[in-house]
Amino acid sequence: MLPADNLDVIIKEAEMINFIAVTDKGIVRENNEDSYYIDQDNKKYFILADGMGGHKAGEIASQTAVKTISQVLDNREIDDKEEIALAIKESVYKANEKILEMSVEKNEYRGMGTTLSLIYIDEDNLYYTNVGDSRIYEINSSIKRITKDDSFVNYLIEIGEINEEEAKNHPKKNVLTKALGTSEKLSVDVESMDFNPDSIYLLCSDGLTNMVSEDEILEVINSNDLETSAKKLLDLALKNGGIDNITFILISTSR
Repeated sequence: MLPADNLDVIIKEAEMINFIAVTDKGIVRENNEDSYYIDQDNKKYFILADGMGGHKAGEIASQTAVKTISQVLDNREIDDKEEIALAIKESVYKANEKILEMSVEKNEYRGMGTTLSLIYIDEDNLYYTNVGDSRIYEINSSIKRITKDDSFVNYLIEIGEINEEEAKNHPKKNVLTKALGTSEKLSVDVESMDFNPDSIYLLCSDGLTNMVSEDEILEVINSNDLETSAKKLLDLALKNGGIDNITFILISTSR
């Protein structure tokens, strides 16, 4: 498993897929509760999790999520495309079950949970899922958020109570309506889309998106190579406050 230390940058050039992962505890937080995992052997799947809970329980939750999901995906026989979504769902449900079990076993883990964003690339297809408010974007000449936040403010947006601009400073902007490890009745949707070799794909925790706007992300990525983009995005997040852990993965075939 790739570590989530104070600052960790991983750059990998595969036969077809290049990626860079960055994690930093930020300026305010004492420890890093974000975790990520990259399938470096086959370059097929990428996982990011943002934990929550006191006494480092959030750290345990996110680490447990990426470890469990990666183990299931590594050991699961996937013979055709139809099985990919089933394997992803199985891995997420297993992680949810494991985190819940740990919450019951230890008092200090009570109430812990984690968000999740996952991309699985299979030839010309990209499968993805998310739980909570960690996001996945597709970036080319524009930036497109391809996941939907499981959050209270997003619910308010959907019912027309507030708009996107009001959501940015809403007092309950960090309240999640779904997270791994908080309910036995977790519902997981796995979506698929065409994998565009000309696009950059971004998985990120809200430590990035709360500090750096989507327009700024688009400008940085379209003006720089992959490594420079990653460094500039981290610098911006820290410069703008760095109030949370910052973790993101950039995936590309063209840079």
